[in-house]
Amino acid sequence: MNPRTSPVTRLPLGVALVLAAPLLATGQARADEFDTVNVTLGASSVRDDNLFRLPSSAKSDTISSTTLGLKFAKNYSLQRLELEGSVSDYRYQTFSYLNFTATNYTAAWRWSATPRLHGNLTTSRSEALNSFADYRNYDTRNIRTDETSRFDGIFDIGPWQLLGAVGTIKRSNSQTFLQEGDNTLDTIEGGVGYSFPSGALISAVSRHGRGEYFKQSQPNPATQIDNHFDQDEQELRLTWPITGKTQLDGRLAHVSRQHAHFADRDYAGTIGNLDLRWMISAKTSLVTSLAHELASYQTTDSSYSRTDRVVVSPLWQISEKTRLRLRYDYARRDYLGPLAGVTASNRQDTLRVSSLALEWQPLRTLFLSASLAGDRRESSTTGFSYDSKSVLVSAQISF
Repeated sequence: MNPRTSPVTRLPLGVALVLAAPLLATGQARADEFDTVNVTLGASSVRDDNLFRLPSSAKSDTISSTTLGLKFAKNYSLQRLELEGSVSDYRYQTFSYLNFTATNYTAAWRWSATPRLHGNLTTSRSEALNSFADYRNYDTRNIRTDETSRFDGIFDIGPWQLLGAVGTIKRSNSQTFLQEGDNTLDTIEGGVGYSFPSGALISAVSRHGRGEYFKQSQPNPATQIDNHFDQDEQELRLTWPITGKTQLDGRLAHVSRQHAHFADRDYAGTIGNLDLRWMISAKTSLVTSLAHELASYQTTDSSYSRTDRVVVSPLWQISEKTRLRLRYDYARRDYLGPLAGVTASNRQDTLRVSSLALEWQPLRTLFLSASLAGDRRESSTTGFSYDSKSVLVSAQISF
């Protein structure tokens, strides 16, 4: 490694500032979860031994990031306003053409006209580098931007609730990414809910969406990439506090996506998830999740993917200031819906992601963490299997 570019000799400004946090923390700046305004400064460094998710000849890199964040929260009578924004600068030691700066934010107005009529107006934006697990142009930086806006309302009538919402979801890429094409989805929904004396809540919602591939002005017969689609969902949700230490959250839905011009791209089926949260003791907890997912994934030999996922995530609060997290994510993904006249590849992937993280908060204003992670994919299609490992250290100070 060239000493002029090693992580030690090219210590980012943010890391240097964070390492000075104990000195800052002894001053008068103090962050508190009830403060109206909080400022955070964070830095991290991650070593990834297979950045491009290659089956062989893996290429490693060290990615350093520095983040400046601002958080605001305040109650105004029945209203609550929440704002959170950050600017993160990512620097790649070897593959510097991947350097980028991400601007992320979330904003929410928790509104109430009366105690019985209330809801949320929210908007968010996030930027990230597309993973090379699916984006295969290794010489080009492709930044994914996700934006969402939603307005929802709840009218309480005794134990019953009337539910309604409108929203927009937008995904765009800085480079062409046909498998997950740039699109917007505008939705409107309505439903009912019922609250039980035990604290359990069940709801049923019907949702209709109109989607547009906004960079595709006209449908393309050669690739059968459409410019419009409709999406409908009928959904049941359940929140059930089984005991004081155990809660079950579930979702069961039927989703149907129909394209305006190319029926081969349509798909429909049952989706859902089941999450169990268990406070085993005062210092240990466990979250387990099961999920069945359908998602658009458009190539010549597939139109969507079907994923079955299991997640296990225990936590151990070692002491008041130290905790240990473990997460294991196992998924089986099938690529379905080949175009007419195209031989199906019958591609099937098995994905395993595991991580172990140690978190330490020696001061109220200082948070440190270190983690090890492994990401492995075994694919029935040549060229899509990979194995990667990474080490991450990060620090954050708050004012």
